[in-house]
Amino acid sequence: MSPQTTRILVINPNTSVKITESFEPILSSFSAPNTTISYWTCPTGPSIIKTQAHMYESTAHCIPLILNMVDNFDGFLAACYADHPLVRLLQSYVGSKPVVGIFDASIIAALQLVDPKSRFGIITTGVPYEVLLSEGVKRFLGGNAKLLAKFSSVAASGIGMDDLYQRSENIARDKIMAATIRLIRTTDTDVLVMGGVILAGMEGWVHEACELELGEEQGRKVMVVDQLLAGMVMLDALLRHKTADVDFSRALR
Repeated sequence: MSPQTTRILVINPNTSVKITESFEPILSSFSAPNTTISYWTCPTGPSIIKTQAHMYESTAHCIPLILNMVDNFDGFLAACYADHPLVRLLQSYVGSKPVVGIFDASIIAALQLVDPKSRFGIITTGVPYEVLLSEGVKRFLGGNAKLLAKFSSVAASGIGMDDLYQRSENIARDKIMAATIRLIRTTDTDVLVMGGVILAGMEGWVHEACELELGEEQGRKVMVVDQLLAGMVMLDALLRHKTADVDFSRALR
């Protein structure tokens, strides 16, 4: 008898198909036997999520549509880098089926990987996300002072949708490297998290910036967490082993 196939739905809660398409090259590298990954883009609602209001609006659009598909999947990956209400609300509807948000998973991964004497930081897109993600980290960690001490800050790169659509590689590289250098120069950080779905695949520039700023040997010690892979590692563990106690080294890029 052949093993049962595990079915995962990757959810993009905004309406940008271009963003959803950028997930596939990343997640295709994730090795999980007898697993199929499907991708879904919300057909209505915000085209990109920039505010807390956008999160609630996109949740209202997503939930009724996803609930019609719940029986077709075993687990769900919410691919929006924020403390998105969709994650908690969908969890309340689907019962025992795991729902993982890439934001949550990346923070758990960073806390597991961070050195005892250093901290983790987040590289993000626009300046508004610096406050949005910082507040999201605080909420997710429940005000735990010991855990919050492991979080340094969020650095905005200024990368926007134009960089994704126009593939302005040199400009995007410069933006990512500048944000990385600003973060590691001002904080004692040895784990960096990619904090924005349009940054998928840009981890190499973060490594380049770390080696430029810290020197080749020290720069290579900085770990870069892929938000999408962190989510998939956690979801795969919940589906197969019913635990989130996992090795997040598979989420490093």
